Amino acid sequence: MFEYKDEGTGLTIRQYTDSAPVRSSKFYFSTESFTQCDKYFFYNENKDGKNSVYRVDYATGSKELALGPEYTNMCLDYNRPHAYVRKEDSLFRMDTNSGFLTEVAEFPPGRCTGHLSVSKSGLIWCSYHQANKIYALVVLNPETGKSEVVFQDDHFLNHCQACPGDDETVMYVHETTGDALQRIWLFDYPTRRVRPFYVEKEGDWITHEVWTADGDYLYFVRYPHHIMRGTRDGHSFTQVAESTQFLHCAPDRSGKWVVADRVTGVIKGWKNQIVLVNTHTGAEQVLANLEEPTTGAEHPHPSFNRKGNIVLFNKPIDKGVCNVCSIDLSQLSGF
Repeated sequence: MFEYKDEGTGLTIRQYTDSAPVRSSKFYFSTESFTQCDKYFFYNENKDGKNSVYRVDYATGSKELALGPEYTNMCLDYNRPHAYVRKEDSLFRMDTNSGFLTEVAEFPPGRCTGHLSVSKSGLIWCSYHQANKIYALVVLNPETGKSEVVFQDDHFLNHCQACPGDDETVMYVHETTGDALQRIWLFDYPTRRVRPFYVEKEGDWITHEVWTADGDYLYFVRYPHHIMRGTRDGHSFTQVAESTQFLHCAPDRSGKWVVADRVTGVIKGWKNQIVLVNTHTGAEQVLANLEEPTTGAEHPHPSFNRKGNIVLFNKPIDKGVCNVCSIDLSQLSGF
């Protein structure tokens, strides 16, 4: 671990890895990276196509191997000191304090198409590609050990996120690896019905969704200029911010702040930055200036710790590699 100052902002950035040619990357912004007490965070190391998970002490930078490459699709619970991972066809629950693993359920034949997700009471959800090649939503119950395919579709279903505020609402997307005619969908578990969340009009490019930790709102980007927020039921939407470009965004738990990134993308000349956005005013402040990532795996994907005073992000470097860094927001006047 070492620290350096961003030449553009003057802010001190803490870098935890120096991993070339290994790619070190934080968890995707739609799951927690930090443990409940914010003492530790988890990140991925990808070497020769094999991914391992490490746990890092935020204050000291010391790290330890948490999970080897046989474990996949890890997510952290918004409400409990638990993480969930897949090993072969089994679902395991991890105590994020002790690292102890307990086998709790079994997956149906197939593979997850994204990280796992936890509902309010602890049901585990994932978007799925079944062995029969049909896409699906799958729910697993750690209390009973059972799994169930609850919805099937011919679309590539991805980015499934159970609402942390209830056990009924599940968000998923039609994945196109780009723009979609209608990207965000809601699945209602009791009725097994699906409906669009934000109904897209011609020209909309909707992407990169994430629930707030209480499940009251879903944030997403109307690419490239707007950060949007919708109520859980999809009946009311607010434009949070407008700028030259946003790609990913993640809210804090207070509801006042969103952290976002921008990358060069489809328009050359855009900057590669991380910005902090005030959701009450729409004002933004640049936190870090970065190199251009070469693939999506090196996108910054910034997100907050649970307290909301630390931003964790990926710092792209040469040849498709990135390092894990953080910014302490107490450096900002008025924060």
